[in-house]
This record gives sequence, structure tokens and C-alpha cells, in this order.
Amino acid sequence: MEPTGMDYFCEQVQQKDVSRRMQVGQELLEYLGDPARSPDLEQDQQRLDKVIDELTAWVNSSNFKVR
Repeated sequence: MEPTGMDYFCEQVQQKDVSRRMQVGQELLEYLGDPARSPDLEQDQQRLDKVIDELTAWVNSSNFKVR
């Protein structure tokens, strides 16, 4: 699945696989770093909040690569 918006990231950040989390993390950084790719970011506050909540769980992860 190609990263196309917050719907994609909202679904992907819930993955438990460490290698997938690392890939999604990089994709999310690239997405957020390019305003042309993320026009829906400000319009979809609820999905953004959900993604942030999931990322907070990543910070508490026992895997240092994810953290």
C-alpha cells in the first residue's frame, strides 16, 4: 500500500511487527516533511491525534530501534 494520506498511516502505525514499524516510521517522516504530499494533515485532526497516540506507544516500546 502506497502512503497516500493519514488513513494509511492511521492503519499502519498500529502494526506490531518491528521491521514494519521502522519502515512506517520512515515513511511518516518523509510524508510529514513534504507539505505537498500531506495536504490533508490539517483537515483531519482526529486521524492525526490517533496516529500520535499510537506513536506514543512506540516511545514506550522495549525495542530500542522502534523507540
